[in-house]
Amino acid sequence: MSERMQAVMWNPAKGGYEAAEAPVPEPGPRDLLIRVKASALNPVDAKMRGRIPADAPPRPLGFDACGEVLSKGGEVAGFAHGERVWYAGAADRPGSFATHQLVDHRIAAKAPASLDSADAAALPLTAITAWEALFDRLGYAALSETPQPQRLLVINGAGGVGSVALQLARLSGIRATATASRAESRDWCTRMGAADVVDHAALEEMAESGFDRILCAHDTDRYFPLMARLVAPQGRIVSIVGTQEKHDLAPLFQKSASFGWEYMFTRPVRQTPDMTRQGDILAQVARLCDAGKILPTRTETFRGLSVETIEAAQARLAEGRQIGKIAFVW
Repeated sequence: MSERMQAVMWNPAKGGYEAAEAPVPEPGPRDLLIRVKASALNPVDAKMRGRIPADAPPRPLGFDACGEVLSKGGEVAGFAHGERVWYAGAADRPGSFATHQLVDHRIAAKAPASLDSADAAALPLTAITAWEALFDRLGYAALSETPQPQRLLVINGAGGVGSVALQLARLSGIRATATASRAESRDWCTRMGAADVVDHAALEEMAESGFDRILCAHDTDRYFPLMARLVAPQGRIVSIVGTQEKHDLAPLFQKSASFGWEYMFTRPVRQTPDMTRQGDILAQVARLCDAGKILPTRTETFRGLSVETIEAAQARLAEGRQIGKIAFVW
């Protein structure tokens, strides 16, 4: 293919981003070749920079994307040329900070017709993470029409994952308490579906065993002792944030409570037999968006594919005050 693509690459040897041009890749048997219209920023983008070996070749980061299908591999069915799709990609493949990207069709779905590309690009990674955390890991029934009595605590309700988790909880009959400290983030959590919103510091004063389920979307090391105290007997804790410290599991043993992880990239990177579930999740979320039941979570947009826009957006996210998601359009 003679067409060239533009990308913002992370160069691990130099420890920085650089603009680059490269041949447009050819799709493998299960791939879609996508012309990327919009992408979004996630905390994992910054984390990935430290995980790539210094001697590895430069590669685009970025995972969320919305774009149109240019071509597809021989084993791909259900997607047409020119169709608009959305996806969150895989941690072991080149990312979406580029004009073109390959994605396994099993983890992609048709984008919501009701959302523009920027709003659509801001949802896939957080939607899959929130869905898997609530329904695959914490054991709630997805989109239950009857109330579910297990009390839920969402730590960092105004972040990207928290914003979707609260909406899915509301749609599934789950009474969710969210943590948020600023007035604007508290208001956002209420809008997203939180039944109650408490200050992060208020967790220290809460009664022991007050929540049957806890979803940690921020700083597991900081909150682990609190979660171990707050989780109810036979309860469950799930975190989406890795740890740097060792933690005492004894308090959970005494409660017959469990601690588990939600890592959205497990299915695509490990090529699990149920890998197509992520495409199915996105298809269900797209229907909820088009029905007006899931609200967009994009709150800020950077325009243009350049080193400057990527770095500026990451600096904004690093401030620790971001509500919802940051998107890019080009």
